[in-house]
Amino acid sequence: MKLKPIKVSVLNQYIKKYLMSNSMLNNLRVEGEITNIRMSKTGYTYFSLCDESSCINCVAFFADSISKNGDKIIAEGELSVYEAKGSYQLIVRNIERTGLGKILLDLELLKEKLKAQGLFDRKRELPVFPQKIGIITSKTGAAIKDILKTFESVKANIDITIYNTLVQGEKSKNNIIEGLKYFNNVETDVILISRGGGSFEDLNVFNDIELAMEVYKSKVIVVTGIGHETDRTLTDYVADVYCHTPTAAAERIIRGYKDVEEKLNSLLFALKSGTNNAVSLKKAELMSIKYILRSSLPLEDIYKTKAQIDIHKNLIKNETSKIINEYYFTLKIMCEKLNSFDYNKQLKKGFALVSDNAGNIIKYKKQVEIKDIVQIRFADFKIEAETIDIKEV
Repeated sequence: MKLKPIKVSVLNQYIKKYLMSNSMLNNLRVEGEITNIRMSKTGYTYFSLCDESSCINCVAFFADSISKNGDKIIAEGELSVYEAKGSYQLIVRNIERTGLGKILLDLELLKEKLKAQGLFDRKRELPVFPQKIGIITSKTGAAIKDILKTFESVKANIDITIYNTLVQGEKSKNNIIEGLKYFNNVETDVILISRGGGSFEDLNVFNDIELAMEVYKSKVIVVTGIGHETDRTLTDYVADVYCHTPTAAAERIIRGYKDVEEKLNSLLFALKSGTNNAVSLKKAELMSIKYILRSSLPLEDIYKTKAQIDIHKNLIKNETSKIINEYYFTLKIMCEKLNSFDYNKQLKKGFALVSDNAGNIIKYKKQVEIKDIVQIRFADFKIEAETIDIKEV
C-alpha cells in the first residue's frame, strides 16, 4: 500500500513543530565565530556561526552594531525552521562575546608571520601599456563581465586570455594555482585574479598560505580584484597591486591607456581652442585693417558719389519714361484722328463717294455737267449714273 503524498510546506511545518517541541533545542547556548555578518533594512542581524568544520545560519531580531566578523561568541536561542526554504537556523535571543575567534586569530597570526618574512613588501610597478593580460576567474561569474567591459572602454589592441577556474570551494585553490603557473609559462604582462565578492567562507580560499606563496613566487606582476572592501585576504597582501573590486582592478591595469587618451583629448581640446582663438584674433585684425583703410582712403566720398549717381540715374530713368509715355499718348490721339478721317468708315455710316470716270472725287458743281457719267461708291458696292440735272443747295 502506497503512502499518501504530502506537500513540501506540510513537511516543513511538521519539522518546525517537531523542533519546537524539543525542550533542549528551544534553549541552546552555541559557541562559535561570527562570519558573514550583515544588517537588514528592517534592523535584523544575520550572520553565520562557525567552528573549524561546520557552520550554522543565525538571525537576531535586533540590531547588533558591536559584533564583527571573527568575534568568538556564545549565542543563546532556539533552533527553528525557515519554512520558505526548508532550512534551519538559530534564532538568537542574546549574544555573549568571549574574545577573538580562533579562525580570525590564526589568520592574523599568519599575516604577521608573512609580513615579518617580507612577503608583503614586494610591489612591482605595472607596465604602462600592457599588451597581454591573463585573467584568472570564472567565465560564468559576474566579475568577468565588468572586467571585459572596462578593458573595452579603451581603444587599444590588448590580447586578453581568460583562465577559467573555480573561485570558491575545495578545488578552487588548485585551480587558481594552475592558472598562475600557466600564465608564468606563456608571454604575459599582467595577471589579474578576480571574483565577484562573497561571504567570509566563500573568500577563505584566498587566505590559503599555499596560494599566497604561489602569488609571491609569480614572475609576472599579479593584480587582485576579489570584490570585497572590509577585509583583505593573504592573496591581496602578497599581490603586487590590490584593488577592492574587479572593475577597479581592470581600471588600474589600463590606467596608462586612459591617461594617454585623456592627454590626447586635452591636447585636441587645446588645439581646437587655440585654433578658434587664432582665427578670432586674425578676424579682429582684418576688421581693424579694414577700418583703417576706410579711414585713410576716400571710400566715403566714393560711396557718396555713387549714391548721387544712382539718384540721378533714377531721375533720368523716370523722366525718360515720362516723356515716352507722353509721346505715346499724343501718338495714340493722332492715330485715332487719322482713323476718324478714313472714308471707308464714313461709307459704312451711309455716306457715298462720287467720282468722275477718271477717278477724281467730285466736290464742287463746276466739276460736273449734264449727261456726264459719274461713279457713286457705297460701303460694299458702287453704281454708274448719268447726270440728268444739276441744282445748287
